[in-house]
Amino acid sequence: MALSKKWQLTPFEYKIDFLIAPVLIGTAVCIGPLSILQTIFGVLIWSFAEYAVHRFSFHQRFRKDHWAHHLDPKAYIGISGLTIGIAYAFLLLPAWWLGLTATYAGFMLGYFAYVTLHYALHRPEHHLGRFIKSLANNHEMHHLRGIEKNFGVTSPLWDFVFLTYIHPAKYAKSFH
Repeated sequence: MALSKKWQLTPFEYKIDFLIAPVLIGTAVCIGPLSILQTIFGVLIWSFAEYAVHRFSFHQRFRKDHWAHHLDPKAYIGISGLTIGIAYAFLLLPAWWLGLTATYAGFMLGYFAYVTLHYALHRPEHHLGRFIKSLANNHEMHHLRGIEKNFGVTSPLWDFVFLTYIHPAKYAKSFH
């Protein structure tokens, strides 16, 4: 399969998420009432969106383009943080009008966790590496060719719900 350059990003486009997401989280917290339950709900909405987009969009509709990431996980491949940041910034206004800024903040917190963890998962030398070994093992399984499992990056929650989780140790035992 040819390596797709369609989603090749500059380092700036790739890393701008690390600035935009915290700014949007902070803005949502400042302009609206804070509700812990709404924030948790927002994180759950994000985790489901992460799972669904990864499984059904990246692994079906954009499979070839996403496979470029699987072949070179450290490369700056993805959707531009500028594009995502602008789209998410536009969602803040309706969230504010509807009184859902805490849900929005939770969603963005989930997104920030995703970009941070996904970056660290592919860089074992990253300082977060020692804290996320279990997630790293799950994600490493996902990157093996032919394994359409473990789509959740920040959490295996939805993989358990939709029966797409495979434990790395159980997979290894099946080959011995």
